Amino acid sequence: MATFLETGLLNYFSIIFPALLVFVLVFALLQKIKILGDNKTINALVAIALGFIVLLSESILSIINFAAPWFVVFFIFMVLLLVVFKLMGASDENIASVVRSDKVVQWAIIAISVIIIASALGNVYGQKLLPFTTEEVNVTENGEVTSTATTSYSTNVAAVLFNPKVLGLVFLLLVAAFTIALITKEAV
Repeated sequence: MATFLETGLLNYFSIIFPALLVFVLVFALLQKIKILGDNKTINALVAIALGFIVLLSESILSIINFAAPWFVVFFIFMVLLLVVFKLMGASDENIASVVRSDKVVQWAIIAISVIIIASALGNVYGQKLLPFTTEEVNVTENGEVTSTATTSYSTNVAAVLFNPKVLGLVFLLLVAAFTIALITKEAV
């Protein structure tokens, strides 16, 4: 018996959701920035056209299908965080002013969005880029020499990201970023 809880039925509509998402986002963006004027018909036609163009590209559909659930989880986390702040007595004006003025909050949102998009691009295009690897590239893990020219994209990414040289570079960049931020910070 089919129930509302059975998500297998949604797989038949999985091609429609990205097109609908693109339509809604493009239409909202065109209405907000008014690049084509105030005419809703023209904005809707452009949004519908871009929604149908997205349907033609299987890789764009895969990127949207991978990234959309992560953005939903991020949005739910942000809503729950706002609820916690409201329970602690913060007003809507306080929350809005912090989001508008605090660079740390803005950069955190941008960084999480970039990470989600980069992981979606890596998930879709990563394995397709492996045939272009022509030379043997080795990294050292736990005293063992391993290759980053394997046939598994996730193995290659893990071998590179957890390489001690890469982790050291990330640590140095974080130290430099915090040093610059603390040195250039205005005195209160």
